[in-house]
Amino acid sequence: MNKILLEMLKESRERKWVQYGEVESIRKVSVGGKEDELIVILYQGEKVYCKREDFIERDIANLNGFIQTRVPFIVMEVTDEVVSVSRIAALRRVAQEFTESVKIGDRVQGTVTGVSDKNVVYLEVQGYPCIIPPEEWDIRRSTNLRETVPVGTVLEVEILTISRLENEGEQNLPYRIRLSRKALIKNEKEAIWESIEDHYKVGDYIGFKITGQAPGYNSYYCETASGINLIGNLNRRLRDRYNDYLPPGVQAKGEIRFLDKKGKRGKILINQVEANFANLLNKRSFGAF
Repeated sequence: MNKILLEMLKESRERKWVQYGEVESIRKVSVGGKEDELIVILYQGEKVYCKREDFIERDIANLNGFIQTRVPFIVMEVTDEVVSVSRIAALRRVAQEFTESVKIGDRVQGTVTGVSDKNVVYLEVQGYPCIIPPEEWDIRRSTNLRETVPVGTVLEVEILTISRLENEGEQNLPYRIRLSRKALIKNEKEAIWESIEDHYKVGDYIGFKITGQAPGYNSYYCETASGINLIGNLNRRLRDRYNDYLPPGVQAKGEIRFLDKKGKRGKILINQVEANFANLLNKRSFGAF
């Protein structure tokens, strides 16, 4: 390692300065016959190393979501060959700086580092661990986010709450920061409705995705390319062919029959189902499944 950088890191260790680096890779290592993980962090072109237990206390299957993410650390040990660091030790210091630089309602960008089996999404924002509660992920109820939200995904979100914890919570953090993806989606969709005439008009033939069954007979939620939802109804031919059933995820096309800008609602007549889904639905209709 560069001697000047080495001396700087030694001083950093003595003064307990918080430094930042980018996670380069996660290495599997064997220590005393037990397999462990070593997080390799790039700092000014050189590599420093962090043990898993010094990197995160949260129970997480893998740390791949942190790759290429900027993380804080405090230098713990320095030799001529290896610099050992701790992210956990830095988080308490980072917490104060982070909470003083943001406020509720701010838009921030974060990287997904994990998703729990209860659909809590973990984001790293400016080096600080935050969460998106499942009810704040989308306007519609979301399930199986662990399967649909890859680690490493970069998201823009809104700060929902900043709570000081009396008894330090998960990872011994002094603050719990809750984020909302749903708030931004809602704002964006409302903005589209405010200028709906610039996007859609009655009579337009458009493509969309079926996202679920809406209340009432032969009614479906149809998500357009711009993200707004309209109510769709199968035409008579498709209704007879598919037994009044379209599963979520089906790509379809149809004609806009009604738009209510003030009420933020509209209707589509579904005239066409994307070919691959049509083949699947045909098999279902004839009892193949």
